[in-house]
Amino acid sequence: MLHELTVPASAAGSRLDIWLASALEGCTRSLVQRLIKDGLCTVNPGNARPGRTLNGGEQVTLEVPEVEPMEAVPEDIPLSILHEDEHLIAIDKPAGMVTHPAIGHTHGTLVNAVLGRWKDHRSAGGDVWRPGVVHRLDAETSGVIVVARTAEALTFLQAAWAERRVTKRYIALVAGNPRADWFSCDGMIGRHAKDFRKRAVRVAGEGDAKEARSTFVVLHRADGYSAVECRPVTGRTHQIRVHLAHLGHAVLADPLYGRGRTWPLIVADDQPALRRHGLHAWTLTIPHPAGGELQLSAPIPADLARLLPAGIKPRGIYVFESRSDAEERR
Repeated sequence: MLHELTVPASAAGSRLDIWLASALEGCTRSLVQRLIKDGLCTVNPGNARPGRTLNGGEQVTLEVPEVEPMEAVPEDIPLSILHEDEHLIAIDKPAGMVTHPAIGHTHGTLVNAVLGRWKDHRSAGGDVWRPGVVHRLDAETSGVIVVARTAEALTFLQAAWAERRVTKRYIALVAGNPRADWFSCDGMIGRHAKDFRKRAVRVAGEGDAKEARSTFVVLHRADGYSAVECRPVTGRTHQIRVHLAHLGHAVLADPLYGRGRTWPLIVADDQPALRRHGLHAWTLTIPHPAGGELQLSAPIPADLARLLPAGIKPRGIYVFESRSDAEERR
């Protein structure tokens, strides 16, 4: 497939390979680099080199050879099951596990593990790389994730997510101490203006900015960091991480959105307290395809629990309303 692109002004200063990998869904940076070296990319004006710095306005073409669709391969990978019935599976995903295969990352994912444990799972619907996948978590985010077991359950659950009939609660370890115990962020989220790996809070009409809303409750305050219960109302890519960083309280050990002070204090033997960002999908409440409601909870993993008081629990449901909502009711 031939892709013809114009480099936007916002990409000025970016590397050619990084920008192309972000602009083209399904293309990894390593794949883009290989295609450039194979002579399948042109840049006008100038030459196509992976590390070329873009100025904005260049015309770029990239030919991506067609490949046969690949199916995820079943693998014998241990899973921590939170709930299982004929309609769905709820899994406690460990940090470091990618949700589903992608080009350049075809093994060791949650989907590979699900297919290895439930041999007939391909009938759950979805595409061949993501059978039954209802939603996803970032690779380094641990916690509750739901996989549908039938095509009917997948359709039902995807509609529930789209219609915001699910309640998601995360726990995050964040830099600093927020001023208020309850706070929220309504910042619209779109691609970062300069770094295409990232998302950022944008204004309406700016790029691909979309509505995003998160609410937060402080559960614990410590020396230099806090534990925050996060309740995203929408489900944008990296939403919690982006909103917390925008508010000045980036998730601890987040290499993409944090700065130096968001890395936790060194502990015994000069080892960092966290080796991945401090975010965990704690609880999930969803409508069940067979009727009723299903409440799911994943225990806080040891690497986060060591920085928290014993027995910490979610505070409950908090409703935040905008000023316009309140005025409309008066």
